[in-house]
Amino acid sequence: MTRSIHLDIKAPYSPNKYLIEQSDAEMLRSELCIGCAACVNACPFDAIGIVDNSKRVIHFSPEKCGNCSFECNDVCPTRAIERRPDKITLEFEYAFCLECGRRLMRTKKEAEYYAQQLLKMGEKVEFAFICDECKMKKISSVSDKYSGYLI
Repeated sequence: MTRSIHLDIKAPYSPNKYLIEQSDAEMLRSELCIGCAACVNACPFDAIGIVDNSKRVIHFSPEKCGNCSFECNDVCPTRAIERRPDKITLEFEYAFCLECGRRLMRTKKEAEYYAQQLLKMGEKVEFAFICDECKMKKISSVSDKYSGYLI
């Protein structure tokens, strides 16, 4: 079953409408956060936590921050984090594969961000919304079609 999705790629990816709780978050621009969790893996003090259930929840706990080199800032692809983030909890919906409907291991905002990057490179944006298994099926079907031409 193939599904389709309408993307308004000309517009910036949608702001985070799933904000749960927030203090005065001037160090974390929640509208830019795509929920990729790169900051979670980079934080040496476990000050950024993640829960992956039916939705991805990322919690920033500045009280756990130590004396670091702001690794979370460096790995953020959208530069949503500046210095030490304020206390905030963000919730993100997952994206689903357009081909098979399985839940992807990335959020909708993350997939939209990747789609924009693919568009800038002149690539097909739908690959941001297709699971790895379906991508492999597409690649193998193309290589089977041209197998006589491949060396």
